[in-house]
Amino acid sequence: MKTSNQQNEIAVHCGKNTDSMEKLEKICKEEAEKLESTLELAEGDAVSVPFWTSGPDFPELICVGKFKRDESGKVVYELDFSESTL
Repeated sequence: MKTSNQQNEIAVHCGKNTDSMEKLEKICKEEAEKLESTLELAEGDAVSVPFWTSGPDFPELICVGKFKRDESGKVVYELDFSESTL
């Protein structure tokens, strides 16, 4: 996984364009869990993180992860695959 963070914009690059959607969903979930444990969000803050394929080909959007801090103070996420360009 490669995570880029430019001007407070976070993006995750993982998997390949040729991977199956099932494999990409699994990879994205694993990467989201890693990111969930490292993101520092204030209460009430939320951030959307695009998950892109990586590699020599043109990157494709796999999904968008929405991360927020819940009532108990834990960072939680939801992955939205409806915006995928694959």
